[in-house]
Amino acid sequence: MKLKMSLIHLFWVVISAGIFRYMTSGPNLIWNMFLALVALDFAYLAYRTKNTFLKIVSVLLWLLFYPNTFYMLTDIIHMSFADQALWDRLSMIMFMLYVSSILFGVLSGVLSLQLIFNSLGVKNIYLRYLVITNLSFLSSFAIHIGRYARLNSWDALMNPMTVVDSMVEVVSWSALPFIAGFTFLQMMTLIFLDRE
Repeated sequence: MKLKMSLIHLFWVVISAGIFRYMTSGPNLIWNMFLALVALDFAYLAYRTKNTFLKIVSVLLWLLFYPNTFYMLTDIIHMSFADQALWDRLSMIMFMLYVSSILFGVLSGVLSLQLIFNSLGVKNIYLRYLVITNLSFLSSFAIHIGRYARLNSWDALMNPMTVVDSMVEVVSWSALPFIAGFTFLQMMTLIFLDRE
């Protein structure tokens, strides 16, 4: 697992270097990937530690940062150049960087949940799927807040009332397609890739 985590951090560096070199505008994919990596690192810490207090703190911090992993999917909206990706060299490079960064975020989410399950000894398939369902639903609320209210994970600690107000505002019919869609995307991905 140490080698795998080292390679994942190396992937972050390589993708970030490419983004820094070729993308002068658009979303801050490097920062978004970093936040997804933070979630994975907290999950890994929970997996590795034997200290109960540190494990609990790591799991809670993982939960706080976890929505950043699937949030990366929202960056697809910035791929206005995608129709030229097969015909234009720069568009192809940017396409590969976007897709790599999005996959980095999603796969960080998948691996982080597997590490949390292993850390907490969750083996029952029904319990795992129940956790996946609830986590996907709650994460979709957080992703909606991040995309539309432009709040970040640390706002839950620094500005909790702003986060609560944003969560109350999210509860509307207009937000339902986004939340339902992201819940489905997360559940499908996590169940497909769950290691029973």
